[in-house]
Amino acid sequence: MKYREVLEGETKLIVPEKGGITKDEEVFYNPHMRLNRDITVLLVKHYEPRDYLDVMTASGARGIRVAKEAGVHATLNDLNPKALQAARKNAEINDVKVSTTAEDARVILTKSRFDFVDLDPFGPPVEYVDAATSCVRNNGVLGVCATDTSALSGSYPTACLRKYDAHPLRCDCYNEIGLRILLGFIARTFTRHDMGATPVYSHSTRHYMRCQMQVNRKTKKTLKSMGWLQYCVKCMWRDYRRLDELAQTCGCGAKLKTAGPLWQGEYADRTVCESIMEKAEDEELRKFIGSVCSEQDITKPYYDLHKICRLAKTSSPKMEELKEKIESEGYLFRRTHFNPTGIRTDMEAKELVDAVKGLSAKRK
Repeated sequence: MKYREVLEGETKLIVPEKGGITKDEEVFYNPHMRLNRDITVLLVKHYEPRDYLDVMTASGARGIRVAKEAGVHATLNDLNPKALQAARKNAEINDVKVSTTAEDARVILTKSRFDFVDLDPFGPPVEYVDAATSCVRNNGVLGVCATDTSALSGSYPTACLRKYDAHPLRCDCYNEIGLRILLGFIARTFTRHDMGATPVYSHSTRHYMRCQMQVNRKTKKTLKSMGWLQYCVKCMWRDYRRLDELAQTCGCGAKLKTAGPLWQGEYADRTVCESIMEKAEDEELRKFIGSVCSEQDITKPYYDLHKICRLAKTSSPKMEELKEKIESEGYLFRRTHFNPTGIRTDMEAKELVDAVKGLSAKRK
């Protein structure tokens, strides 16, 4: 296999010349996951863990960046001998000392303990999360990446139910619901072991969903953040409800759809966001983190403005105009990283439709 050199952050990496982004490649490396790795490095810098485990290291990109840029001892694990060979080579050219192991992911997760553990499998992370609960120390962080977004986002609801024990929903905020299902699955897995977990930074980008959760002993508090989302296809109303609060019909008379169980609280910690934003040197990365941070003021899933306008039977207003309109009526307005035409507001769907109609009437 031929290799080429790339630079991520402060780290030089030798990666497959043809890309290394398919499962059939001898050594896996996905350049589109750089943002994902950038944020991991920033989080490791924030938490300053004693040690870090990259469970499925592949080329070693994530773990070696952690070792070089955050100065934390990293253990790189992979069953693929060629991947470990590439990871060792990358450690050598960056002059960092790392530990390497070649064990099944579930084995190393149950026999060792770390302050920061990273799960980034090729596909769903479901089969590894249970083992990870015994690997992360109390107050440590578990990072989980899921690339089976078609299941989480509702394209394959049966697959989501089978893997995550949750009902997804294909609607305007489908990817946020998918992320919250993933968070809920991880949280519920910890509670089964009399532990709790709280999101410190989560996002959904391109083809993946990424969660980082801090482990704690607050089982009851974790369970209080679990709930169901009810959604009306007719009027686009949506809200979280407890199991005993679920209704059959919306106030408009239409039948409600239900997604969950899922995480209904904040999916990022604002203090953590502000800390890693200060550490980020790239302006675009700072903007991205800032967007995720600002979204935590409103936990209700976002609205797609284009679909709101379709419901209102009018053209789309300028975002700044809509922001001024919503805030002038005493409501919050935020953009969202999930969708360039998505908005977050504590305004109800009917009021939002009326606001859009009002702006449209002014333009005429």
